[in-house]
Amino acid sequence: MVRRIFFRSKYGVVSQAFGPVTLTAGYGQGDRLDGLFGGAQVSLWNTGLSLLAEDDSKTPYAGVRYQSPRISWLADANVIGTFMRSIRSTDGVSPRTSFSVAIQIPLGRRFSSTRCADGLCDGPLVPAIQTANADDDGSIRLTSLRPVDTRAAAGNGNASAAAPITYVPPLQSYASVMLSDVTRTRSSDVQFPAVPEALDALALDEIAAQLFAAGLERVRVGMSGRDLVVEYENHRYNQNEADALGIVLGVASINAPHGTDRIHVVIKKANEPLGEVIVDRDAFSRFVEGGAPTAASASLTMRTRPTYDADSIAWHGNEHTHGLTRIQIEPVLSYLYGTEYGNFDISLGANIEGFVPLWRGAELYASYIAPIYNTKNMDQGRVFSDYRLRGGLNAVALAQSFWIMPQVFNVASIGKFDYSYVGVQNETTVFVPGRPDLIRLRLAYLHHEPGHDELPSEKNAELTYRWVQPSWKLWIEAGVARFVGGDKGPVATITRWFDDVSVSVHGEHSGQGTFVGAAISFPLTLRQGMKPGISQVYGAEQFGLDFRTRVGSTNFLSANAAANMTFPYSTEQYLLNQGRFSGEYFSTQLYRMRDAYLRYGRPGGDGTRPKPQVSVPAVSTGSAFSRGICGRDLQGVDDGRALVPVNCE
Repeated sequence: MVRRIFFRSKYGVVSQAFGPVTLTAGYGQGDRLDGLFGGAQVSLWNTGLSLLAEDDSKTPYAGVRYQSPRISWLADANVIGTFMRSIRSTDGVSPRTSFSVAIQIPLGRRFSSTRCADGLCDGPLVPAIQTANADDDGSIRLTSLRPVDTRAAAGNGNASAAAPITYVPPLQSYASVMLSDVTRTRSSDVQFPAVPEALDALALDEIAAQLFAAGLERVRVGMSGRDLVVEYENHRYNQNEADALGIVLGVASINAPHGTDRIHVVIKKANEPLGEVIVDRDAFSRFVEGGAPTAASASLTMRTRPTYDADSIAWHGNEHTHGLTRIQIEPVLSYLYGTEYGNFDISLGANIEGFVPLWRGAELYASYIAPIYNTKNMDQGRVFSDYRLRGGLNAVALAQSFWIMPQVFNVASIGKFDYSYVGVQNETTVFVPGRPDLIRLRLAYLHHEPGHDELPSEKNAELTYRWVQPSWKLWIEAGVARFVGGDKGPVATITRWFDDVSVSVHGEHSGQGTFVGAAISFPLTLRQGMKPGISQVYGAEQFGLDFRTRVGSTNFLSANAAANMTFPYSTEQYLLNQGRFSGEYFSTQLYRMRDAYLRYGRPGGDGTRPKPQVSVPAVSTGSAFSRGICGRDLQGVDDGRALVPVNCE
């Protein structure tokens, strides 16, 4: 929360870099910047250190600044620390020393086509598919080999002539040719399953195993006709659901059984299916292997409800394997700036949130606020004490999500809110057919707990329509609200996304005045977080800073004017990928998806092909894969030379 009053300043400023030196000059009119001001910054080679000299028209300063390298897991941000000291007294105030730490996030294109053209989005990548003349030490999976029909090939006298076989470097394949179980040249007391079915089962098990290894939950894999179906739940890749989706699509497209037409990926939260992404298997696998994204993007569609019959599928994996608890820790701020009592007053704390999955669609949520620091103006009994963070149990609620009907998703939370209230909060989201647009209805009614009769009940209602343009990374949302204070009026917000950073401007109007503001939000969590288990700890998917001011000459503080209630269990933040949840959006994130697969989903995970652990493989002629190899029963190979697999996974 932030408010400001009576902070008036007009100024202009320009800067220019000359090699390692950056000069800044400006002119202002106001209480702080009144006249000429400027400064110089001298960079000390490539150390990240800089020397500073500044003058704000009243006081000269000198100091030093350090800028860290880019932090890839924090949207390529830099951490900047600045140490400054005033050189002389000003208006009777003795020289002071100040220290500040800031995070600078570039509004760039981390996952642009130019940066990600070679695979990984941070530099050159060893190509995923090597030519026959390259130094290729990678093994070829048994499930990727096309079976040869010996009956069709009998007329040629050579089974190998039935289908073209791509050259494979010697001593690196699992088998040169796999023969389907059409004819037998010798009898056996052991009944082997048909090779294609066995290989299909192996492929499905392999997909599930890789996705579990990547830290995804509730994974199960199956075939519906010629389509591969994968269900999963993600709480590890919390910056963007596109990362988890890319891992699933990458693993599934590369390891899908032969003959698979399409891949259906179902995104779950709290074991409730929220969306089904469908893509052509061949198009996506070619893109993952270094091809253009055009065909994959054109084939990608999304539905809000699964289109297959789950009961008719023989599933591999385990939808009951999931983390037991999750703990999210994020900073929480209450601040005022530009008041007649101080330039900036702040109360800082930590919001510790816990999640426990229960039955389908249900989670137990709790929030505890731990105050850490506040300025003197927010001390008890001081002028801004009402804005100081209050410590203690902020909320405990049971949240239940469910589909009212196709395209209409609802999340209801009942419990304790805002320290001293009990009641219900409800969010309904309507997915507009044929568009990535949303209609959102938020309702809340809270009543004071017993023993707090002096507190009034709180009511809030807001109905908005969100027009979304994914190719512009922009949405415009407008509607009407009944605010917490009882005043009513229109609201509007324009939001622009820069990868995982959003910048927005908003306005509210009611009988208590007109307000405008600007906000920025960014993730405060690793792109790949902690693996799920007994407990999983991570940061905020989105941390927001909002700056709001009253429009008009009388700019005074009013805590509840044109203010909506905070919903602790947020549908957008925890379930719908911060509102970026449509096929149109995910089709713009293909480079990011491929990058996520190459980093986190592919064996090796470092952007290069993993080295097979092969010494001198055993070679047999006319032999069979036996029961002891990798613990699997595989069809015997009768005619031809085969290589026994030795780097089993």
